[in-house]
Amino acid sequence: MSGTVYGTAGGSVEELGTDAARTGRAGEESTGLVLDRITVESQRDVWHDLDVPARGIVANIDHIVTGGTVALIIDAKRWKPGLYWTLDGTSFRWLSKVEHADRFTMTMIQQRIAARIPRALVRRPVVSIETSRDGWLSTTFLHIPGADAIHAGALLRRVRSRVPDEPTDPDLVAALFPLLRSH
Repeated sequence: MSGTVYGTAGGSVEELGTDAARTGRAGEESTGLVLDRITVESQRDVWHDLDVPARGIVANIDHIVTGGTVALIIDAKRWKPGLYWTLDGTSFRWLSKVEHADRFTMTMIQQRIAARIPRALVRRPVVSIETSRDGWLSTTFLHIPGADAIHAGALLRRVRSRVPDEPTDPDLVAALFPLLRSH
């Protein structure tokens, strides 16, 4: 038995005319391809491009992997190569500030999903970071509020260790399905 893929990775990235939007969509799509493999090898389900269940929030949830009553939220990033690190709540790439890494978005998303699905165990979210071009990338000393920052190469290992290889609970499917931006 295999899992199911719901939605389209990178499906709602806006303003594709900008380099940042094209890079963001490419990151979501490449992460989506990696995650889709999980559904072939296991009973886990993969969800792409969901709405955050909160009024007035325009951000999306890039990916969620589910198995049993467990949900793991994954944010896909494609950043420039370099050493990323955090000191006293401020993140840097080498010596330049990376302010977008210090937002509390992942904490809010985890809380909203957990509130929507009280029976589910919503694991600490993961921010999967890959390079936007050739080069070395380290996230070892990067601390994103409310999430674990990992190199994209470690994503499959993280999912396999955090989400059970079981069919997703029907109540969890019923709660997530209406959040899909594309069916």
